Amino acid sequence: MAQAQRQPKFRRAPPEVRREALIDATLVCLRTHGHAGLSARRIGSLAGVSPGLITHHFPSLSALVAAAYESLAMSLLHSIEQHAREAKTTARERLRRFFRASFAPRLLEPGLFNAWLVFWSMMAHDARVRAVHNRTYVAYRAVLESMLGDLSGCGGIPPFKLRPAAIALAALLDGLWIEASMNARTFKPAEAVALCEDWINALSEGAFPSLLRSRSRSGGSRRFTRVSVRRG
Repeated sequence: MAQAQRQPKFRRAPPEVRREALIDATLVCLRTHGHAGLSARRIGSLAGVSPGLITHHFPSLSALVAAAYESLAMSLLHSIEQHAREAKTTARERLRRFFRASFAPRLLEPGLFNAWLVFWSMMAHDARVRAVHNRTYVAYRAVLESMLGDLSGCGGIPPFKLRPAAIALAALLDGLWIEASMNARTFKPAEAVALCEDWINALSEGAFPSLLRSRSRSGGSRRFTRVSVRRG
């Protein structure tokens, strides 16, 4: 009797394909299970490889998590920036589109916050994860600096310092996103967008003294020329 052919449990694939599969599986596990998703067995099963193969493609499980962190963060940033810039419009409208994309439903689903909690919890004791955070934050701030730079070139807006302005705007966006992710009933995404737009309006009117490049003084007090900014 002919011996039945055995099907291999795991199929071979190019290293880059296997790495991407492991990263995708890690993100799915973290979104679904949070900290409990940090299991080589669970990740390997979802990726279709033996748990031992993880260390063939990554130095450690934490290195895989760091790679997943960077992949997710950069993917989301590129998606949001692309949405903001895909329409040929004004610098102000591009910022508005960036804000709306930042609070889209897919960015507020609980699973995404689960994954981010794991990344944040590892930063204090894992150098790789901390390095990813630093790189992705710099990339995020660079995008904001670029978009704010476009705004600063508009007529009637007092010149402001791009780096601290981007830091402040990033903090506002991140804080609102965290609160919205923790409790969707706190405020609606449209309210978060409106708050970000109010901040941009205030910046454009010279309302933040520490962000202005030039200051005029009179009688020991600072004065700032305010300009009207159209919302439309």
